[in-house]
Amino acid sequence: MTQISTPINETAGDTSGRHQSGNCETTVQQKPEYFPSSFYVANVMEIFERLAWYGFFTLSSLYMTNSVGQGGLGLSDAERGTIQGVVPFLLYLLPVFTGALGDRYGYKRMFFLAFAIMTPGYYLLGQVSGFWPFFAILLLVAVGAAIFKPLVVATVSRTTNNQNRALGFGIFYTMINVGGFVGPVVAGIVKGISWDWVFSVAACWIAVNFLLLVFYREPSVSSGATSQSVPADRQSILRDITKVLQNRQFVLYLLIMSGFWACYNQLFLTLPLYIRDFVDTSPLLEQIESLSPSIANTISEGTPGQISPEFITAFNFGSILLLQVAISQFSKRFASLHVLISGTCVMAASFLWMGFGPVLGGIGIVFAVIAFSLGEMLTSPKSQEYVAESMPSSQAALFMGYYFLSMAIGFLVAGLLSGWGYGYLAKSLGRPDWMWGGFAALSVCCATALLWYHIRVLGNRR
Repeated sequence: MTQISTPINETAGDTSGRHQSGNCETTVQQKPEYFPSSFYVANVMEIFERLAWYGFFTLSSLYMTNSVGQGGLGLSDAERGTIQGVVPFLLYLLPVFTGALGDRYGYKRMFFLAFAIMTPGYYLLGQVSGFWPFFAILLLVAVGAAIFKPLVVATVSRTTNNQNRALGFGIFYTMINVGGFVGPVVAGIVKGISWDWVFSVAACWIAVNFLLLVFYREPSVSSGATSQSVPADRQSILRDITKVLQNRQFVLYLLIMSGFWACYNQLFLTLPLYIRDFVDTSPLLEQIESLSPSIANTISEGTPGQISPEFITAFNFGSILLLQVAISQFSKRFASLHVLISGTCVMAASFLWMGFGPVLGGIGIVFAVIAFSLGEMLTSPKSQEYVAESMPSSQAALFMGYYFLSMAIGFLVAGLLSGWGYGYLAKSLGRPDWMWGGFAALSVCCATALLWYHIRVLGNRR
């Protein structure tokens, strides 16, 4: 993912009631390019947290559906889809309520709690079997991640000012994608040894953050910090939610974008299974083997004669690292709505490419992933920019934050659609093309709904 995916509670907060550490770090305002040490520590911690999450999550569909004899859980697609829908939904929803914890108890203390939950949690994922034990442990990991997310984003916000905030968050988004690219590659390599290694390595990634926490200093609120504030109590959170839900236009936008995120998440939930079960990657593997037998052996470990799916889906993060800046610069010259619709249609085309062929086998899937990534790079940043343009400017911070609820809903729908679509359409009926065609149709419906929303719902104000 190219953009941060957390609610408003993850941004800079008001200092009322916040635990003040004796080693609080003051943000320097004089030099626009200056970032205090906590900014860099937070970014490195984000890398390691993303290494753990994406290293696990990209392989989660394979692990949950592989037979017990192959080292997996042996779950059905319906069970897999339920876990992948409900747990991430809660992960993205909980920061609405956990966002104030850092301001109340201190960032460093809550970081420690998050790591103390996630480190054993990731390890235990590889030690349990069955639906409910795995669900419970993954939910524990999600709670730790939901504590971590608001803290790291708030740190970035509080250690930047109006002059360097764009650069600061640009660096932060890059760190997300570094973790997203390297994590699955490393997990794919150690998976060749044992599935247990995937979870042990994920736990080790998180444990490194305990060492980094030694160098972390509580950030202060700079004079140039954003006006976005963390709700101080449950009542203020409920008031904000009520205010958001009373805005019919915004609720409609959330529902439309929930459909987009439901389609987007199929890259992680469904594509790895599709590559494993329906795509012949042996010709591509043979070409790689002719160039480097060691690389070919590494990327096919555990899947003899075929490329392991995580090495193909990693092209998503790799292409984002290389192209996001250029794509963002290119899209500046166009209206946000036009970019949104274009990116969603590109994503729909990539789904059709995956399903109706796949054209050129393994290399065709690689190109389809890159095409998907282009659609994501166009749509994800602009979807947030469009909120800023279309919502009341006096409440921009509130609506920008709760926009991320669409991601939570999107995850829930994505998991359920993936479980049913792959289990019934792809496997039972043997028609994965129908499944991908359905995701493409949903993407086109989202693009059409965006156009309708812009013209009919916002037309009286624009």
